[in-house]
Amino acid sequence: MPGVQLPFGTVRASPDTSAPFFLSWRHFGGYYYGDDRIRCFSHTHMVGSGTLDYGNICVMPVNNITLDIIHDYGFQSKFSHSSETIYPGYYSVFLETPHVNAQLTVTGTHTALHRYTYTSGDKIVLFDAVHSLVEGSCVDAHLKIFPENETVVGWSQSKGSLTGRNGIGIKVYFTAVFSDSIAAFGVWNQSQMFSNATEVSGNTSRAYVVLKTTNSSIEMALAISFVSIEQAKYNLKSQWSSTRFFDDYVKAARRIWAETLSQVNVTTESNESLVTFYTALYHAFMAPTQFSDSNGVYLDMENKVKRLPPGMHHYTDMSIWDIHRSQIPLLNMLRPDISSQVAQSLVRMYRDGGDLPRWPIANVYSGCMIGTHANLILLDLLSKVGSDTFDIDDAYEGMVAQATESKRPHIERSCLDEYVTLGYVPNECSSESVSLTLAYAFDDWAIATVASHLNRTNDAALFFNRSRSYRNVWNHDKKLMCPRDRHGKFHCPLDPSLNSWMIKNDGYTEGNAEQWLWFVPHDIPGLINLFGSNESFSETLEKFFSRSEDYTSNLLPNPFYWAGNEPDILAPYLFNYAGRADLTQKYTRWLADHRYTTAPSGLPGNDDYGTLSSWYIWTTLGFYPYSGTQYYAIGSPSVQSAVITLPNGILTIETHNNSKENVYVMKVVVNNRTVDLQRNPFFHHKRDIENGGHIQFWMSNNPT
Repeated sequence: MPGVQLPFGTVRASPDTSAPFFLSWRHFGGYYYGDDRIRCFSHTHMVGSGTLDYGNICVMPVNNITLDIIHDYGFQSKFSHSSETIYPGYYSVFLETPHVNAQLTVTGTHTALHRYTYTSGDKIVLFDAVHSLVEGSCVDAHLKIFPENETVVGWSQSKGSLTGRNGIGIKVYFTAVFSDSIAAFGVWNQSQMFSNATEVSGNTSRAYVVLKTTNSSIEMALAISFVSIEQAKYNLKSQWSSTRFFDDYVKAARRIWAETLSQVNVTTESNESLVTFYTALYHAFMAPTQFSDSNGVYLDMENKVKRLPPGMHHYTDMSIWDIHRSQIPLLNMLRPDISSQVAQSLVRMYRDGGDLPRWPIANVYSGCMIGTHANLILLDLLSKVGSDTFDIDDAYEGMVAQATESKRPHIERSCLDEYVTLGYVPNECSSESVSLTLAYAFDDWAIATVASHLNRTNDAALFFNRSRSYRNVWNHDKKLMCPRDRHGKFHCPLDPSLNSWMIKNDGYTEGNAEQWLWFVPHDIPGLINLFGSNESFSETLEKFFSRSEDYTSNLLPNPFYWAGNEPDILAPYLFNYAGRADLTQKYTRWLADHRYTTAPSGLPGNDDYGTLSSWYIWTTLGFYPYSGTQYYAIGSPSVQSAVITLPNGILTIETHNNSKENVYVMKVVVNNRTVDLQRNPFFHHKRDIENGGHIQFWMSNNPT
């Protein structure tokens, strides 16, 4: 979404667009670049997700009111990209139908500020509490106008693709205050318009106000809360002042983003790569979402109102299956203050709701995707930041419960009993059997590692043994991870590169057998042993990458290496384990140069809450994290230099003789220590970079 928010902000005010025909799959973020109409500006959005939800509290400036305006978004407006101006903390566009210039900014984590400049007609603002990005998902709504206070309040209850999975959906409350007095007003309900009415309820609720002013511009501050209207009012009062000007808030939001993004100061060979880098960094700081209000009040997973101590925040909207790979490790390096509170939020969800979440959105256990990868988020923080940042004992208790109890209140492991008994998930039990087996093995390794930290030696031995379950779906003849039935018989796909999962899962989740072959992130030497030798492993992996180069589209999944989804995004760094660091350098640079651009389709897939953007950041800096460990794999930096301000020091990256042609690393020196690129092309978080340091790369156009 191109609209406005602060880093990790709750409110995301952004245009929701449409073409003559609305196609839901184009509008996961509300906005699709190919559209030419803006339906309205809503205040909650997902961040680069692959599913549809949110889009609550819709407002739109119009210059006339008729009954027909509410049918099929009759209040929508045509627009042109040439009239848009966008930068962090600011969005503006000229709405051609009402002839209004709309400008948006934010005054805090929960409050957006709108300025509408009218060129003709009445100055009217319409409130649509029914609108959401999942059409027809509004369950109930309420709007109330207070003309004497220039205020409109209300709420919308909707059941989106994920938020509806708790059976009741979510409520988003708001309060909006205008800079000018309200001259006229009215409401709609069930296709009837009632002038001078101040209140309306039900899932067809809409309202309008006409502003009385001689100025061409009006301003509206709108704050949201997931708790109550009173909490929305508190957020507004604490984050906005009528004595400050719109432009002052624009400057303040821009300053906050500038300070946030300047934590990583890079120089690059071209302006395009600089824009791509900082766009990616911006995406990485958009989420998770601060769910608690300004005073620490939040709604827990059981819909109970709780309050946090001063200075603490509760976070949600975590695409955990995705972000544990690259985005959370990036926050652990750059913003451990945020990632620590993210970990505390996960543990709090366990205490409040009974389970660690798999994909929390608002206060809903959506259960989206597979595995229990909250284990990896907690382990990554434990390994890099420390155990004093969250309750490790409660976290461990939640991990073990999900790994040992087949029935859980909200989030359980599918086919857990079979996995424990057979050592793999049989294909009779799940159509995602291979992916589940590989995911559970990874999650069990995380539990084992935490158990070791806690000196629980018996648990550590148990879960380390279970973490080797990936070997039970390895088919030596096919050299693939294949589905097996309960009797042990393999059912390998005839064509491992076929993306049959797009129609029907046949053992794999959002990927094919070619892509899931490499998903053993916790035991890559063990995976290499299955191939029999470093040479066999690297030859197979190189073939996988070379065949992917012919597929140039960012729209459709690649049947081989696919940069646009998570199952195989670690794969280009696996060459390092087989003595072929040169191939990691070759393919990571190629991917960064060919799969990421500044075009509207410049990401290779759904960004998944900053996951793919974070992959790009790591790759262009020249190293990449192994989630849950302190190790980083060395790649091929494309930046000329970088100065990274860490909490405990300054990390400087220097490249010598770098260019588009010089993709290979001749030598790496980390804090005066020369890295052995052949046998140990890695460096270590605490030893090498936690307190700052100096990394130098010498580049060449020939592999060493």
